[in-house]
Amino acid sequence: MILFNGKYTWDGKTDDGHKPVSWWPGSQHLTIVDFSDEKTDVVMLKPFLVLASDTKELYSIQKRYQDLIIGVCRKFNLELQKVLWVRYNREGENEMKVAVLKWLTGKGPYRVFDLKWRPVMANEKRLIDSVLPLTTA
Repeated sequence: MILFNGKYTWDGKTDDGHKPVSWWPGSQHLTIVDFSDEKTDVVMLKPFLVLASDTKELYSIQKRYQDLIIGVCRKFNLELQKVLWVRYNREGENEMKVAVLKWLTGKGPYRVFDLKWRPVMANEKRLIDSVLPLTTA
């Protein structure tokens, strides 16, 4: 089930007590899919898939991508460890990378994460390919 498919924007302001994605406005195109209801006989380690691509509008989040991931998980009530986050280019080359987010330190809302990118595995690619045609709608 698709939870969200569209442009996710932020204005660089905060009024909810949490740090915004960025202090400058920007946007990403996101498709958030929940697979937990599709296979009830299987326990999925990562039942949520997020496909993200840069809209190339306003501020680029490239250097603080972990703040985008944390902000989206907070907004859509997704457990960070249960999300397969894939960054790709919607226009042109289809190179995809999977985010590996590791908690380093911090308490409460003040946490520091390390973000690394790895190539997409074959089983993940099949799952992504099943969703990609739905993202253009």
